[in-house]
This record gives sequence, structure tokens and C-alpha cells, in this order.
Amino acid sequence: MNLAVFGDSWPVGVELNKGEMPFGDILHKKLGTKNYYNESQEGSTVDSLVLQLDNFANKKISDCICVFFITNPARYLYFENGKQKILRPTGDKSDLTKFYFGRVQSDALDYHKANISVLALQRMCASLGYKDYYIEGWTNINWKYVGIDKSKFLPKSATELFGADTNNKTLELVKFQNNEYISPNKYHPNSKGHELIAEHLYKFIS
Repeated sequence: MNLAVFGDSWPVGVELNKGEMPFGDILHKKLGTKNYYNESQEGSTVDSLVLQLDNFANKKISDCICVFFITNPARYLYFENGKQKILRPTGDKSDLTKFYFGRVQSDALDYHKANISVLALQRMCASLGYKDYYIEGWTNINWKYVGIDKSKFLPKSATELFGADTNNKTLELVKFQNNEYISPNKYHPNSKGHELIAEHLYKFIS
């Protein structure tokens, strides 16, 4: 059995020190999987997961456990000259960013896009014969669309496991908070946080 992890900067391991491992690497060791593939991309969106999985499918890897990290659903994926671009609530102050988050973005739209993405992921994994599991980072999305298997989601989000705080305005983590699983980092878990995520995923998958 192989292991692949998809998502944003959290599974990438941003803000970890040299030699420290993101939760995917730790989970790989705990599960004893044959090969490990980290397909995550820093700053990506929930619907980026579909593109990540589609790209991974081209590698023709069989017998795979797939773990999808659900990031902030407010982030918006679009394309410019064929290249992926991301609008983020904590990103640049461009006119496009101001327009999207001032005039277009809403919780209803965010959750709609997230539900569609998970429906696609679960259908794709079923077609590929992959075992798929999901963990939310710092959100509690209502996975309500018909066909979504909610039993594949870790019962608690990562920040619920940490007891961490989120910023309601930016829909991201409160930066530089005094939390044993985050400090001294700005927006990402420390090694202890990654170990906690890996342990809960290991128990859930096992």
C-alpha cells in the first residue's frame, strides 16, 4: 500500500525547522506504507485538491491511501494565461482581491465550492480504487450534498485538536498565538502539532 497526501502549506510543512517532518511523513512511518507522495502545494485552495489528485492519477499509482487536507474554503482558484492563480483573504491588496472578497465571496459560495470539490474527490478515488480520508484544517464545513460520505472525515478539525483560535475576519488562524502545537510559528503547526495530526489520522485510518 502507498500513501499520498494532498493540500496546502500545512502538509507541505511550512514553518517547520530543518529535520522536522510534516504529518504526512510521520503518518507514512506509522502506517508502514511502501511509498509516500506529498502532492500538496503551498497556498492552494479546496478545489486545487481536484487538480492535485488528477495530476497524481497520471502517475498510475495503485493501492493507495489518499489523505486530503481541507484548507480555508474562502480562497479562490482561477486561471490566468493557463496558469493557476489564487485569491486569499490574507493575500495581496489588489483590486481583484478587493473586488472578490468585497463583492463576490460568501460563506454560502465557499461551502458550495467545497462540497462540489469533495464530491469530485470521492468519485475520483472510487474510480481509481483509492482509499480516501479527509481532515479539515480550521473550518467546520457542512458537508450536506447528497453523495458525500462524511464517515471519511476525521471527527475533529486540526485546530479543534490543538484548541487553537481562528480569526473570523480573515477566516485563517490567529497569527502567533500562544498554543503548544503552533508556537512559535505564525500560521502553521510546529512539530508537536504535526505529530498530533499524524497520530489522530493513524488511529482513524487504522
